[in-house]
Amino acid sequence: MAWSLIGIVILGYLAYRFLLVPVRIAFGPLLLALVIVYLLNPIVSRLEARGLPRVWGTLLTYVVFLGIVGVALRFMIPMVANQVSSFVSTVPGLLDRAQESLTDIAASLGIRLRSTDILASLNPGGEAGSFISRIFGVTAGVLHAVVVFVLGLVLGIYLLVDLPKIQRSALALVPQRRRDEVRTVLEQMGKALGGYFRGQLLVAAFVGVASMLGLYIVGLPYWALVGAVAGLFNLIPLIGPFIGAVPALFIAFTTNDSGGLLHLHPGWPMALGACVALLTVQQIDNHIISPNVMARTVKLHPVTVMLGLLIGGTLAGLVGMLLTVPVIACTKIVLLHLWDSRVQWPPQEPAVPEPAVPEPVGVE
Repeated sequence: MAWSLIGIVILGYLAYRFLLVPVRIAFGPLLLALVIVYLLNPIVSRLEARGLPRVWGTLLTYVVFLGIVGVALRFMIPMVANQVSSFVSTVPGLLDRAQESLTDIAASLGIRLRSTDILASLNPGGEAGSFISRIFGVTAGVLHAVVVFVLGLVLGIYLLVDLPKIQRSALALVPQRRRDEVRTVLEQMGKALGGYFRGQLLVAAFVGVASMLGLYIVGLPYWALVGAVAGLFNLIPLIGPFIGAVPALFIAFTTNDSGGLLHLHPGWPMALGACVALLTVQQIDNHIISPNVMARTVKLHPVTVMLGLLIGGTLAGLVGMLLTVPVIACTKIVLLHLWDSRVQWPPQEPAVPEPAVPEPVGVE
């Protein structure tokens, strides 16, 4: 078993290094297409069961789905885009105020630091300044995202229409005596992945909208942008909410503007208000939304998720972190099935033959 696991790890690395990395450009559209399939296939299958041809069911579902997404983006994109433009123009001032605040904190602690050394890398000539410049030079990134989105939609249509044929072709490659077993495992994996993708997207949408509303009430500038970031990073389990809170705290401590319904002062009051708003959203999500939406997904131990996030982030960056939980969930389903069907537990002790009893010698 140990040598088998070592061989699987080596083969997996070789496949990743020499097969997957050269064609990684196709991962984005294919991943989006798979997410669309898991989201819309239950609806298309129900329409097909009611007598509607699968092609027309797919087209009808696509039209409704894209209509809902388009209406949502119609209201969200202009608001977020305006705040992104305003935020980019105020980044130098925010960085200067952050540098001054760090200098004052160091002086209060008796640490002598030169203001020119603090956050020096954030200057245009520094590494972080170059990084920020690349972040906001989004023309190529937007074009790539549009290409991925369009190709993902086209691939999703083909996969949805031909999904039954693809499933039959895949099962035809399995020996007859194993087909029922493989079909059962694949159905479990499909339910787990479908529930996970649908649940994560619904939860992320709730967290994004609720965070926008809470930060608007607090009066945080760029509340729509920060709320969208919080919803996006909520797709990453465990650590996503903490990452989403970083921009809110940075803006609260460095801005001079205040608004919203509470009109909290910049600094600690606004930072505490933003933390309360984001924490309230997370508590509602953790105790009400996620337990109901994510009830059918595979439960994983937090330590397993953390280790998986580290490995996935190291191998494939943000995409690897997003795919970690689905991959671990599928692996868990397969391993549990193999354990239940192939391993006998507790192991039975070998039967010990009873000692032969000599027959009594008869006395004649």
